[in-house]
Amino acid sequence: MQTVSPNGFEAHSEAFSIATLMLARLRRVAGRVIDVMYLVENKSYAKYVVDMSLKTEDSELKRHALRLQHLLDQEEAKAPVESVRTMQVKTEEEEYVSGATEEEIYRAQVSHHYIGALR
Repeated sequence: MQTVSPNGFEAHSEAFSIATLMLARLRRVAGRVIDVMYLVENKSYAKYVVDMSLKTEDSELKRHALRLQHLLDQEEAKAPVESVRTMQVKTEEEEYVSGATEEEIYRAQVSHHYIGALR
């Protein structure tokens, strides 16, 4: 499955299923609730949840945390290739030059901002 965001997982469905299992177990064991969708989209939050889960010393929660940690490690191994791709895209965007003047851009932006323009 494709990456959800620049910080997200490629293994989106697997990370989601592990996170839902961790949600239920963390609620029972530690009384903590996590945001599953944010965990799947943000690697730093996922690392925080893994650390928090390992501190509870629950065997089932530790197993899920290690599975999620394994996914994070796999994604970090792929990260250099993705960063090169994003750098190439940025350089292509910088080369684009608009043919419109500043006044034309201003008129295009402002005309639809006022109710009087709709009459």
